[in-house]
Amino acid sequence: MADNSRAINRVFTRKVISDLLESGRSDTFDYVVKRYIDDPESKSHGQLISEIYAHLNKQQRNEYFYMNTLLNKLLCGIHNVNTTSAFSQVRIGHSIADFVMINGEGRVYEIKSDLDNFDRLYDQLRDYFCAFSKVSVLASIHELVKIHEVLASFGDMGDAVGIYVLSERGTIFNKERSREPSTYNELLNHSSIFKMLRKREYENIIRVYFGVVPQVEPVFHFSAFLEKFEEIPIIEAQKLAFQEMKKRNKITVEQFQEIQPELKAVVYFSGLTSKMPALDQLLKTQYRG
Repeated sequence: MADNSRAINRVFTRKVISDLLESGRSDTFDYVVKRYIDDPESKSHGQLISEIYAHLNKQQRNEYFYMNTLLNKLLCGIHNVNTTSAFSQVRIGHSIADFVMINGEGRVYEIKSDLDNFDRLYDQLRDYFCAFSKVSVLASIHELVKIHEVLASFGDMGDAVGIYVLSERGTIFNKERSREPSTYNELLNHSSIFKMLRKREYENIIRVYFGVVPQVEPVFHFSAFLEKFEEIPIIEAQKLAFQEMKKRNKITVEQFQEIQPELKAVVYFSGLTSKMPALDQLLKTQYRG
């Protein structure tokens, strides 16, 4: 495990947290603790995780750090977790959206950390606008000038993209250096929206909207429902899709508040909320190496 950066990146994943919950140890976690933490045996697992996360903040802010900061900011500071659902790694067209949030509307946040480049940004944004009307980029404060220049070269689409920055202090949404996204519906299409939905979700939309559902052989099921979905006006179709996706949220405000701040994203996005009592116990337990 010679690549230190890759090892520390893997600490905040479902695999490592699940290993710690199930057996009390993880090779990746042990390696990172030994590599980065002084006198670990005197500390609890929760303290170690805080110190590892602090190292990410100072040395190598990765996608997880950006995503977790965004989740803490949006679901703790701005929106209500009971009425808002967030998703990570959502496939839209040929791209995968880093962070999607749905409350009364849907928003995509493309994360460009210090470790990323902008080579595919145009194609990514174009794909996201096929399903969402508001898209933003979250970038490092060091990339602010560059991101403005890159988006300016994308024409009207680039002008609609919101810009948020992660400051040196680890905060987001400095009003002097950010801009809100504008609504951009020119690229919306039914197929991109429909393909984000689960089977029971698109079935429910068609049933409620039309009163009946297509009766077809299983092999034609997807195409038949997509054909009906395409009969719904695009903005209405998007709204109905978001309403269904928002129902996936299975966490309460109380549960979310109980999660250690550094772990909110991995617990929320990995479906580990059912294991929170065990996680709470683990975090209080002394590390034994």
